[in-house]
Amino acid sequence: MKNGKDHTEEEYIFEFYEDMEQNFEAEASSMPKEYKDVNFEENLNKEQLEIIKNIKGPMLVIAGAGSGKTRTITYAVAKLLTSGVHPNEIMLVTFTNKAAKEMIKRVELLLGKRPKGIWAGTFHSMANRFIRRYSQTLGLKPNYNIMDETDARALMRLAMDKAGVSEMEERFPTSKMAKNILSYSINCDKTIQEVILWKYPDFDDDKIEKKLKQAYGIYEKKKAADGLLDFDDLLVFWNRLLDEKIVARMIARKIKYILVDEYQDTNHIQAEIIHKIAKLNPGMNIMVVGDDAQSIYAFRGANFKNILNFEDMYKDCKKYKITYNYRSVPEILSLANDSIQHNEFQHQKEMKPTRPSGAQPFLVNVADGEEQAKFIANQILRLREEGYKLNQIAILCRASRHSLNIEQELQAKNIPYEVRAGVAFFEKAHIKDALVHLRIIENPFDEIAWSRIFKMIPDLGKTSGTKIFSEISQSEDPLEKLFEKGFFNITMKGERIPSKGSRNLLKHIT
Repeated sequence: MKNGKDHTEEEYIFEFYEDMEQNFEAEASSMPKEYKDVNFEENLNKEQLEIIKNIKGPMLVIAGAGSGKTRTITYAVAKLLTSGVHPNEIMLVTFTNKAAKEMIKRVELLLGKRPKGIWAGTFHSMANRFIRRYSQTLGLKPNYNIMDETDARALMRLAMDKAGVSEMEERFPTSKMAKNILSYSINCDKTIQEVILWKYPDFDDDKIEKKLKQAYGIYEKKKAADGLLDFDDLLVFWNRLLDEKIVARMIARKIKYILVDEYQDTNHIQAEIIHKIAKLNPGMNIMVVGDDAQSIYAFRGANFKNILNFEDMYKDCKKYKITYNYRSVPEILSLANDSIQHNEFQHQKEMKPTRPSGAQPFLVNVADGEEQAKFIANQILRLREEGYKLNQIAILCRASRHSLNIEQELQAKNIPYEVRAGVAFFEKAHIKDALVHLRIIENPFDEIAWSRIFKMIPDLGKTSGTKIFSEISQSEDPLEKLFEKGFFNITMKGERIPSKGSRNLLKHIT
């Protein structure tokens, strides 16, 4: 039984996919690569083929669930490459790096060789790539570090402490809430007050808003001083970079075809970035693919109106629909069609089944989570008795925290299971503990990294750690200062640093 899942609230983890080794400023080779012949007519249905044959200018592709969206995008990339477009002239934006890797792998299988140089990855991974290249233009340190959400919240907590939040009589947002308010403001193009009214109306107070803005100012200054960026900064600086006319024109001249996956899940700033690149492209070659009926990330700031209004933004935009469903039986598809038709704002479509008829979906009313878990476990046992294997059965939960009751019931009935969720590799505590030591070598002024190290030291304490960092960060070399003879006995005398804690710190660092 595999059961190693953490039941904390779900986080959206960004990784960085790098397969763009070409020199961006270099001219593409005049000779295109030789690829295998691809039989597009044989491998695509009539709706998909119509798209592949017309990749030019602005295009909106409404791809219903299970309609072969990934296949369509993959073949679109293959079509461009076999038509003589160079890999480094194609930008493929996805919402996970896993999706980008899968699409590029499929293209490789189709063409017989890997098309190295395609700009493929998430908004954040590509933003990082561009910002690294033009960090001086943006006034950033070239060796900046990217904070994950945990570290960003820790820095926000420090900023809030320095802003004197604890002295307020009013109940104040947590560091996580404060960070979320700032993030929504950036990604959704809203003021702090608008976000508070939208997401946290209990904190609608002038004093709280004023103190939040003070904390945000400290947060921004601290990031700049320590050479840190959070995930929102990646989009902000990429967007800002595209306002630099020379750089923007260079990017637009090099990237001749833009393909965006899951466009219904883009937020304001992501849509703005794509539009800035596309509008400077002479051919305005942009293809966005998505389905307004599958927009489920509004809680993260996604705005399905981006896909509803896409045609209004681009003159002569061509609209396509792929409506053959290869995933679901007709009974499930009929239920989905009946449900979606009630959406007030939508791109109208009717999904068509390709699979034979199957079982009818049914709704079960239960009293609570425990009764639901028992029902599910009993259903699994019944299906196993009917000859189904356990690895043919899946349980879908809206959020990972909702699976706790189900897992407990599966354990009670000795039903083995595997959880397909959990913490990403670089988010695991022991990995983060190891990485912070590398971070202080790379950037010895990184207060968040030092704070995490101080927490590992027995008999030290948060207050002592704060005093130590305050002292060493004033020197040119914090690490050298820490090991300076007499640092604790003379420099820090009177600060009441526990002697055992200071010895443990030096021992730990060495």
